[in-house]
Amino acid sequence: MRLRQWSLLLAAIVGVMSLVAVVLVGARAYVPPDDGYRPASAFPPRSPRPRPPRPRPTPTPVVPENPAEWSQHAHDAQHTGYTAQTVPYPWRLRWIWNGVDAGGRVAKVTSSGSLPRNVQPVTGGGRVYIAAGVDGVFALREDTGQQVWRRGGIGDVRSTVAYDHETQSVFVVSSNGILYKLRATDGVILAQCNSGKRSDLPLPPILLRDRVVFSMGNSVYAVNKQNMQQIWAYNAGANVVVAVPPAYSASRDLIVVATEPDLFVHAIRNADGTQRWRVRPVHPNLNFTDPVEYRYGWPVIADSAGYVLVKVRLPWQYLWHDWPQTNSAIRQMLQNNPTHQALFVLRLDDGARPFIANVGHGGYGDSDYLPMGPQPVVKRLPNGKEVVYTVVRAKHAYDPRWDSHFGEMVLDNATVPGLQGGDIRFIHFDWPPGSDAPFLLTDEQPNVSMSGDILFGGHWEAGFALRILDRSDARGSFTNKITSQRLATVATSQDDGGCSFSPSHYCSSGLFNTRGYDFGFYIYYNQGAVYDRYWSEYAVWVVSNNNVYFRSCDGAIVALTSGNPQASRAPRPAVQQPRRVVTPVAVAVIPHTAARQWDGQTVTVKGTLRFVFNNRKQVLLGFSNPHRGTFKVIIHRQHWGNFPRTPEQMYHVGQPVEVTGTIAWYQGDPCIYATTPAQIRVTTLAQGNSTDVR
Repeated sequence: MRLRQWSLLLAAIVGVMSLVAVVLVGARAYVPPDDGYRPASAFPPRSPRPRPPRPRPTPTPVVPENPAEWSQHAHDAQHTGYTAQTVPYPWRLRWIWNGVDAGGRVAKVTSSGSLPRNVQPVTGGGRVYIAAGVDGVFALREDTGQQVWRRGGIGDVRSTVAYDHETQSVFVVSSNGILYKLRATDGVILAQCNSGKRSDLPLPPILLRDRVVFSMGNSVYAVNKQNMQQIWAYNAGANVVVAVPPAYSASRDLIVVATEPDLFVHAIRNADGTQRWRVRPVHPNLNFTDPVEYRYGWPVIADSAGYVLVKVRLPWQYLWHDWPQTNSAIRQMLQNNPTHQALFVLRLDDGARPFIANVGHGGYGDSDYLPMGPQPVVKRLPNGKEVVYTVVRAKHAYDPRWDSHFGEMVLDNATVPGLQGGDIRFIHFDWPPGSDAPFLLTDEQPNVSMSGDILFGGHWEAGFALRILDRSDARGSFTNKITSQRLATVATSQDDGGCSFSPSHYCSSGLFNTRGYDFGFYIYYNQGAVYDRYWSEYAVWVVSNNNVYFRSCDGAIVALTSGNPQASRAPRPAVQQPRRVVTPVAVAVIPHTAARQWDGQTVTVKGTLRFVFNNRKQVLLGFSNPHRGTFKVIIHRQHWGNFPRTPEQMYHVGQPVEVTGTIAWYQGDPCIYATTPAQIRVTTLAQGNSTDVR
């Protein structure tokens, strides 16, 4: 009898513990049904995880050459954006977080629905860590995407966090200026270091052997990762801000940052925090107010070559220059037009510029706005040489917006015979699928990262992936490009009838959002331009610990792993697609500053035009200048015929207007999509009435 009583008691305890475990897991990610398919070659038996080696007693922190996991921003303290780890192709869906429900509809977890710009998922200890703005930091299970913990109450976390294997800690930089050390298993705050300053910029910390280094305000700080005591602080000067996260050169033991508005690059001795050199690489005619900026980028170290690469944001009008197709012609063009130089290569030893990088500017731009574009990736080849992967330009179709391509850049005259430092090699990427003149859009340049020979591009609507096949010395010219194989795309939403809904979220052909992608995965089903509502201006791929992660522009995290992409195929569940109720007449007259609160409602918006722009695809009427972050009216090209003249000829800056329509979204801003002139009435201020413009 006693044995039976003990058995019943033990069963009850196990049941209670199981219930507690479920409660602690918290919010769940979408996980597709698993039919047990596992290709033998893709999943070798996992050996016990070795303990990290004890650090050698050396006075200089040394970063591993290529850490196995993507445990900090851009993979490592050098910000190479490259990992040697690969996940065997093909891939299958593992889970989706902060994106979708079981029926393919939008189901967000974060308060904003998105993630801060530049935030990348990082891994460690079997978990995925994600900075989530005012929500703090989320930790998810690596295998299921289920929430393990969330640490709130630490301010607005706008920067990728860093995981340290030795201390089993997560280091977090908050916009409140505090560096937090969290216990990785449960998110408990172990210690903190307060800089006394603050910044809303993305400034992820870098993790070295014995310390954490981070930027804040006009300073850079090195902090002991064990006791969180300051080792040194570097003051970049009065009236400046350190606009980028630090990067570390292990070969020179240097920290590199960049400041605004003076546009200098600083090299700091990691031993004591003193300045090694300080240079201003941009042309003297360029200034911060143009705008020319470092913010939203980061320095990238090519340690073997002895260089640091620094990207700048250039003004919108630089988009429209025609770029040649040969290295000699590109170099000559940049010598003749030095203000068009967008990527600077500086010597780590003294900050000097050894050559011109044949790389132009681009990014997620539109209507007189071109943001910071993709940051370079540095890959070390088997022979020890380093090459750069990024997006390059060469005109071949339509206008300069169609002139971008994936490319490789060499850093010396010995990597590829006949090429010198700064020369580029074009990579063939089959986009649009089957095109005889493939291209990437320059005002939609994707963010680049790399895993082995697989090059990734994070576009605002889709994630591209390609495997480099032949980069032999004879290839790389515009007419004889490096060859590649296009891999599965991840599109935001499947909005065409080519594929019915499947829990696998895979479409073998007919993948389509606002344009066709051939084959690959989708996050949402029949949900349209989700990114416009949850716009973050950033998307990126990360590869770590047998998972391939795509962070979408709308802030979803998609986890793929090796396997049959259609293994979870199942009939589409009979779910009712949500329909937005559109009021047939205006329910209110509101100022343009209140538009964000009237999402989905038909209203009349009042205000004065401050910006009018035709980008040849649409006319944008803005109520602020710059127009980013505020209400606007968009008139697509296909509707211009409904107007007696092109819209930019009918409406001009200074006109008071009333615009009637349903409040929708465009790149994160509230907007009305106007299709007829009847929706836009110009108000006569003197008489207080309004009239149609003819």
